[in-house]
Amino acid sequence: MKNSNFVIIGGDKRQKYLGEYLKKSGNSVETYGLYDWDDDSERLKALITPESVIILPLPVSKNGKTVFMPFSKRELLLSRLLNLINSENKVFGGMFSGEFSNALNEKHIPFYDYYDSEFVSENAYLTAFGTLKIILEHIDFAVSLGKFAITGYGRVGRETADLLKKLSCDVTVFARSEEALLDASLRGCKAEELRRLPTTADKFDIIINTVPYRIIDGETLIKIRPDCKIIELASAPFGVSPEEAEKYSVSVIKAPGLPGKYTAKTAGELIGKKIVKTFQEEEKDE
Repeated sequence: MKNSNFVIIGGDKRQKYLGEYLKKSGNSVETYGLYDWDDDSERLKALITPESVIILPLPVSKNGKTVFMPFSKRELLLSRLLNLINSENKVFGGMFSGEFSNALNEKHIPFYDYYDSEFVSENAYLTAFGTLKIILEHIDFAVSLGKFAITGYGRVGRETADLLKKLSCDVTVFARSEEALLDASLRGCKAEELRRLPTTADKFDIIINTVPYRIIDGETLIKIRPDCKIIELASAPFGVSPEEAEKYSVSVIKAPGLPGKYTAKTAGELIGKKIVKTFQEEEKDE
């Protein structure tokens, strides 16, 4: 890959390690909105040149209006960013919204979403490790002696189940799909239809939810033991209402963005490798 001028805008710890990764490859790297002292808007205008490759965070935006910049005291409107870039720039980011994608297309700005199926799969593995760290922080017994329930069996559910099984844990997967239940069973987990969760909820020390809609309601919450905790990995509207869980004295641990919190270096380098791979594939086609 030819050396490039990267401008990393916003993001969390992953972007800090991403910058280090790209610098080691001989690239020029500047940041904006990643540190408290680097978010002057006039500075951003000076940073972006026709040769700049713009790297946006994962997700690009949480509200559809501003770039995700949790470490900055300022906001950067997506509309302002659009005014600073043109068709000579390339833009990378994770989970572009349809509206922002359309706006980039209208300006003929090439953009690449690094949050593809390959990245999602590797990111799920990192989420599983982050989940294990949370478990270890909230139990007072050897993890191998615990009983764990995992609701949902997508990439995150599967990777989490596999990791816990490698530690000799008792793992039960709850899912609707017969294919998912068969796969979980073949991987050494117990497998139950999701509708059976209310009748078995009292057996578990930890319930890990990966389903992004309300599947844990009062019928289940009333059965959950007071010492059991729910780890919420799903995005909104989540698998359980915190308010309803509190009514039944059930503890819910919200755990979004685990790769950025617990495996930031690996996650940042993963983004970097994805970007480098994209450039290499384009160079082959030239």
